[in-house]
Amino acid sequence: MTKDLENMTEALFIIDMNNGFCNKGLLADTTIKGIVNNIISLIKEEKYMKGQGLFFVNDAHTKESVELLRYPEHCLRGSEESETIEELMVYEKDADQIFYKNSTCALFAPGVMETLNKMINLKRVYIAGCLTDICIKNFAISLRCYFDEYNRNIDIVIVTNTVENLKENREEVKENTFKELETSGIKLVRKKERN
Repeated sequence: MTKDLENMTEALFIIDMNNGFCNKGLLADTTIKGIVNNIISLIKEEKYMKGQGLFFVNDAHTKESVELLRYPEHCLRGSEESETIEELMVYEKDADQIFYKNSTCALFAPGVMETLNKMINLKRVYIAGCLTDICIKNFAISLRCYFDEYNRNIDIVIVTNTVENLKENREEVKENTFKELETSGIKLVRKKERN
């Protein structure tokens, strides 16, 4: 049952934990699943906290998606690749909302901005999932800019062990991305902060 968006003070967005990034397909890297238990820990904290929101955002492209001119075909809408991985699907059923995106930035997925605008008491947004250097970064920085534009003093937080990227130069890419995120006003923490 969806909670009252207006009363939520905290939200957790799980980004792109799809089969197409974790299990099978041209962009799949099974080592991304190494963050699953850490994401589950975050979800369990949110799930039972009064007034907190849980949201999933999945990649769901069509063959006409312009993004596919730059990236290999992946996560086509309605395919197994576009589904949430089995380990997290049980939590997806309890999510307040599930969004589907056609770009590398979840902010522009249908319904995300409208949902955020209804969350008038929101104080903090956590972001988890993949890929750190593309979809996580694009959502976090765009969200920071969006909140800044409307003078909403909302923390955007990434727990560093709940995000991952592809294995090529993994640690170097992640380190560089974390620096860029911090410069953009995103908070990076090793463990979730408690109020």
